[in-house]
Amino acid sequence: MPFAFNVQDCIEARVNTAPDSNLFQQAGELAPGHVLDRYELLLPVASGGMAMVWAARLKGSRGFQKIVAIKTMLPKLSEDEQFEQMFLDEASLASEIHHPHVVEIHDLGEHQGVLFLVMEWIDGVPLNQLMKAARAEGGVPIPVAVRIAMQACAGLHAAHELRNNEGKLVGLVHRDVSPQNILVTHEGVAKVVDFGVAKATAMGGGATVAGQIKGKVAYMAPEQIKGAAIDRRVDLFALGIVMYALTTGKHPFRRESEAATMYNICAPQPVMPPRKVNAAYPPEVERIIVKALAKEPDKRYQTANEMLRDLDQLPSHLRASTDEEVAIFVRKLFGQKREERQAALAEALLRADEVAKNRLTSPGFTVDPLRQSVQSSVSVVTGTGTLQMGDMSGQGTGTGVVTAAGIVSARRRVVIAAAIAATVLLLVGVVLSVLFRTQFPATSAPTTAAASIASAPASNSLSPALSPSAAEPAAPTAAPHVDATAVPTIPEPPSAAKIKNPPAAVKQPSASTPPAAVKPATPSPSKWKQDPGF
Repeated sequence: MPFAFNVQDCIEARVNTAPDSNLFQQAGELAPGHVLDRYELLLPVASGGMAMVWAARLKGSRGFQKIVAIKTMLPKLSEDEQFEQMFLDEASLASEIHHPHVVEIHDLGEHQGVLFLVMEWIDGVPLNQLMKAARAEGGVPIPVAVRIAMQACAGLHAAHELRNNEGKLVGLVHRDVSPQNILVTHEGVAKVVDFGVAKATAMGGGATVAGQIKGKVAYMAPEQIKGAAIDRRVDLFALGIVMYALTTGKHPFRRESEAATMYNICAPQPVMPPRKVNAAYPPEVERIIVKALAKEPDKRYQTANEMLRDLDQLPSHLRASTDEEVAIFVRKLFGQKREERQAALAEALLRADEVAKNRLTSPGFTVDPLRQSVQSSVSVVTGTGTLQMGDMSGQGTGTGVVTAAGIVSARRRVVIAAAIAATVLLLVGVVLSVLFRTQFPATSAPTTAAASIASAPASNSLSPALSPSAAEPAAPTAAPHVDATAVPTIPEPPSAAKIKNPPAAVKQPSASTPPAAVKPATPSPSKWKQDPGF
């Protein structure tokens, strides 16, 4: 039967050593100091088959900062829609799991074409490195291994019991439980990570193409390899393999090739008991492992909580009672490397602070208004957050390094406010001007005055030159000179719109007789100033 498999070997753990040059080469265009939205990359800490993990810093106001882990897709896979969908699936599924033994997912973002996942920072080591380092010490002690397995069971059970908003089980299956995806902190706490190939069986999510296998071949259950329907029990089979290797130092099914390994897993023969590898192996622990590795799903543990209950009932000498016992063993193996990693992180923070300080004080630094407009803190995963005016990923022309987001200075806020106020005032002025001209159309001053005089009713206050007799046709002689200083002030005539019928005393000139040339009196300057058409 043809098949394709995806060996996702992304070590999502934080390696306790200083970054080597190979990590920088795999990072592509990303580099320490690069800003992804609100997060400033500090240094790469791990790389796998599909992604790279960075130590990063989230900066807030008043000196607040928080170290997080950012997982970015490798440049060679950035155009692969399948891997991009795995990123999105991991964010949407794992972000809903809240448990002390599952790595928390904080955010999902995309910045300038780079898709990234923000997770809690874990000060610890992946289980596969712990197993490798423990070989020199004779392997991982069984009490420590049982404690780690118990906590992994608790984390997996929380994932398996994930429910939607309606209270129905999502049917989440991790599908990639392996030593690389179990982290052990320096405080002795185990956490399950990397839900990149997880599947929500009840919702049809994480669909797999026919003949395609997702996960690590050496940690798959028989039904998973055969392409049959899967459920949470495939994760328990994988955890049984992890526990077998953790306590014996030997993988129960691995052979010289992946094809041989898959054949060995699917073979009907039961797994070789751990006591065949180590004659002093405790039978109580062996019974639990053999049950977890049953080839038929119905004969395995049906839930992770059921397996956890059996582990918890082991005698006290076979299981560590506190996290401190695990922490002591981890610190013994990785104490020096932890100090090296902490020193590298501290140096990266100092370097980032220095770059940010130089950026703000550099004479050549300029602010790009298109990049300094609005700072978004809306989570893509949860859909919650706020928008605030802020300094987003500014770039100093003097240093040429993209630095972290900072706080907007008071002077910049004043300038922005002033610009907004000026724009608003300008718009208001334009609108008022248009409305004013629409209500009062502009006309020439003489025309307005003549129209006012022609429409005025007869009155005793009118000048002799404007009396009713003057409206009669005049002899073809020049009009008598009128002294403007002797003309009394003409009251403002009523609006023509208010005069429905002209007074009878005013004789309307006929159409055949032209009106007499009348020189209108010059109104006082104060009346001209009140004319809306002036």
